[in-house]
Amino acid sequence: MGYREDIVNAVRRSAIPQLHYLLDGTFGAYAVSHTTADEYVMTAHCDEDTIEAVLADIGFSRNPIASLKVRMDGNTSEGSWVWRPSPLSSWQLHIVLHQLEETDEDCVDVYAHWECSWIRHPYNHYTARGYDAEKGVELAKRWLEGYDGDAIESDELAYETDTSIYRRLSETFSLSYYQLKEHSMAVRSRLPLIDATGDVSLTHSEDDGRSGVSPRITDRF
Repeated sequence: MGYREDIVNAVRRSAIPQLHYLLDGTFGAYAVSHTTADEYVMTAHCDEDTIEAVLADIGFSRNPIASLKVRMDGNTSEGSWVWRPSPLSSWQLHIVLHQLEETDEDCVDVYAHWECSWIRHPYNHYTARGYDAEKGVELAKRWLEGYDGDAIESDELAYETDTSIYRRLSETFSLSYYQLKEHSMAVRSRLPLIDATGDVSLTHSEDDGRSGVSPRITDRF
């Protein structure tokens, strides 16, 4: 990743959570959302620069205005990329990159989903109408697994698909951890879901009834 891209990501990681608090408190809107296990495509055995070069070679473009993605374990996305059949297409393939930490080699988890283009259908995009994780994963896997371009010396992308039960369960375990943690803080402070330092809940409920990790978690990592 170049110096300019580093600055863009740094600004996204620091500014977007603050924007989220403003939007959420004023309009009930969001600027941070979470990456879910059903969007998982693969784990690429390369650094972030390499996988981004592959995406650019395929035809993806950087998507800096997308909401900041946070995994259930608190890992904040390092890159957001989008592909459209044409600039004014009604649909887009959105790929999110999460660089793994504390590993022996450079690895990046790749996530994807198919959705309405924010250019043509901003409201439908924002409200997740037409959102399809399964189709996004299928398309991203097909293109990345079959990559034979010049962005990498070996002409092939080294990767693995982690289908272990741990990956599926980790989302549940991580969410449960933060729910237990905030309840513990509530007991200590005697104020529901607010700890002694004034932090708000680390989890929240989605519009469809699912529980998710709050953007506040980005303050902890």
